[in-house]
Amino acid sequence: MSLEVEFKGITKEDIQGIFENVVKEYNCKIGLLFLDVSYLYTFDVNDFAEVKHFNMLGRYDLNAIKEWHRYLEHWYNDHSVILGGHSIKPIKISRSFDRVVNEGLEMIAGCVTGEDGANFPFRSIGDGTASAALPSDTILGHEIDRINVNETPEGGSMAKDGTTIYSIGNHSKTVETPANGEFTECGMHDTDSDTTDMMLDHSIFDDPVPHTQNSDAPGSTTVIYMCST
Repeated sequence: MSLEVEFKGITKEDIQGIFENVVKEYNCKIGLLFLDVSYLYTFDVNDFAEVKHFNMLGRYDLNAIKEWHRYLEHWYNDHSVILGGHSIKPIKISRSFDRVVNEGLEMIAGCVTGEDGANFPFRSIGDGTASAALPSDTILGHEIDRINVNETPEGGSMAKDGTTIYSIGNHSKTVETPANGEFTECGMHDTDSDTTDMMLDHSIFDDPVPHTQNSDAPGSTTVIYMCST
C-alpha cells in the first residue's frame, strides 16, 4: 500500500495488519480486502462557501481531491487550513476505519465478470444507534439525507487514484436536525432509493458530529483502499 496522507493515530502498518488479521481469521490463502477511512464533519455556514468551491474543483482535478484528504487529516489533528485566503476549520470532525460491506463487493464482482457496471455516486448521513458497521449491513441505521455527489450544488465528487477510491459529498445546511442533535453514520450507495439500492460502504462514528438545521453545513468523505497479500 502507498498512502500519501499521514494518519493521526494509525499507520500504514496498522491498516495492513487489519487486513492480515481478517485473512488469517477466515483462513484465506490469497486475499483482497477493501478498507476505508471515512470522515464526518460540519462547517459553519460562513466558512462553507470556500469549502464548496474547493470541493467543486474535485470534479475536474484529482489533485484537489487528494489535497482535500490531506486537509481532512489536518483538521482531524485540530489544525486550521487556508482556503480562499481564510483560515478554516470544521466545527467538528470525526474519523472511522471500517471494511467495505458485502453487498457492494458483490456488485463490484459482477462488474469484473461482465455484468452491469458498479457505480456508487450517492452518499447518505444518519443518526443510527448501532455500535459498529458490519460487512452484512445493507442500510444505515437511520438515514436522514442522501445526495448524488456528482450533482449536489453544495459540492462533491468521485474519483480514483490507482486503486484508491475517493467519495466526497457536502449536504445542505437545510438538512433537518437529527433527533438527538448528532450524526453518527454515513454510507455510499448506487441509487437514490433507500429500499432498492446497493450499499458499498457503511461507516459508524464513535465520536458523533453535531448538526443544527440552517446553522451549519454537514458532509462526509470516504477513501477506500484495496489491499492484497
